[in-house]
Amino acid sequence: MTLSRRISLMVLVVIAFTSISIAVLSAVAGRASAITQVDERLASLRDAVRVEEDPLQALLAGLIAPPRNFVAALVSQDEEPLDLLADESSGATTIAPLSAEQLSNAASSPITVGDDPIRLVTVDLGNEQWLVIGESISEISHAFGRQLLVSSMIAIVVSLLGGAVASVVTRRSLQPLRDIVEYSGSIAAGRLDAVLPTDASTREIRDLQQTIGSTVGALQNAAETKSRSESAMREFLADVAHELRTPLTTVRAYSEILAVERPADPEVRERAMNRIADESKRMSKLIDDLLLLARVSAAPSSSRERVDVGRVAMSHFNDLAILDPGRKITLECGESWVLADVALLDRLFANLASNVHRHTPSTAAVMVRCEVDGASIICSVDDSGPGIDAMRLAKLAEGTQRFDPLRSDDVRGSGLGLHLVTSIARAHGGSASFERSPLGGLRVIVRLPTQPAGSR
Repeated sequence: MTLSRRISLMVLVVIAFTSISIAVLSAVAGRASAITQVDERLASLRDAVRVEEDPLQALLAGLIAPPRNFVAALVSQDEEPLDLLADESSGATTIAPLSAEQLSNAASSPITVGDDPIRLVTVDLGNEQWLVIGESISEISHAFGRQLLVSSMIAIVVSLLGGAVASVVTRRSLQPLRDIVEYSGSIAAGRLDAVLPTDASTREIRDLQQTIGSTVGALQNAAETKSRSESAMREFLADVAHELRTPLTTVRAYSEILAVERPADPEVRERAMNRIADESKRMSKLIDDLLLLARVSAAPSSSRERVDVGRVAMSHFNDLAILDPGRKITLECGESWVLADVALLDRLFANLASNVHRHTPSTAAVMVRCEVDGASIICSVDDSGPGIDAMRLAKLAEGTQRFDPLRSDDVRGSGLGLHLVTSIARAHGGSASFERSPLGGLRVIVRLPTQPAGSR
């Protein structure tokens, strides 16, 4: 049984029970009120004739035109009651023989006797004679039955109407819950684009809809993130395979040249040996960078100490000034301390300096700035080289640009330099971003959390 039907049935039962109870109580109260009025009339008449010297004569004198349901009789011991009013009408109310106990009880309070109920009182006349005064309450009993029947029918109709209204209201009120069930089924079936309405009429259900919507939204984001990660991983593995295949092909080709039975030309042999050595170094560097990337991505380093970022940056770009004497390098690096893995931080700035050295002309200007900005240390590296187009900048920002030769045809590196910069910055709780430099080339901005000079 559905929840809406169960609620409707419960409401129907409650309304039916309440309505029938009210109907019965109302009918019983009406009958009791009518009988009380009869008792008051009989008691008043009994009290009036009881004080007279001749109660019988006083009763007959007072009953000039008695109603058809009124009865008056004289009862003697062991004799049939003498009906004082039964003369003209065959339909007049009559009284059955009464026992001495009934006569005695009726003298103090009204009693009901007979199958055709009569409410009566008695007056003791002495000599074992009783004056009996009564009024039929059969009409009251019939009215009670009719009222009870009509009230019960009305109660049943009201109950059915109440149940129908409750069913409609409950169905409409629970419709948002059915929407939630259908929505959950759609999500379970993999249709993550399903939409859950949040227009319920009750605040509790709206809160539930919003909570479920937020939860599913988080799941959708997680699924999309997982999908993008899997896609990026497939591209990464394809790039790794490609980068390894190129030097391996070169090594195999030159190895075949050296392996021929006829000795090769000395110049050819020397060139082959040099190419094999170069490609071996390239593969070794690629594998080292992959291992470093895996180590940085796996877990934060536990060997951290206070490091002056400005000093590390100046050290590597001073080396760049020696490599490229014709390059104008501007260094604006003050003290900026962080808690970091020294080796990783050194590798970060080494990659930045190497990126400038390899991918920009030897005369391209470079500006390096490190400064404290609130809770962060911001290090920016600008160059006036050829720069990177907008599409590849977006890929760098997403962390998906790995092996593509970004700014030149240089093949001496592994292609992971800038990606390692991003990974190392994130491993230290920071970030790395890439944008167009005011100098015309590439700007790399590294943000790291500050470490006060007095910290340990």
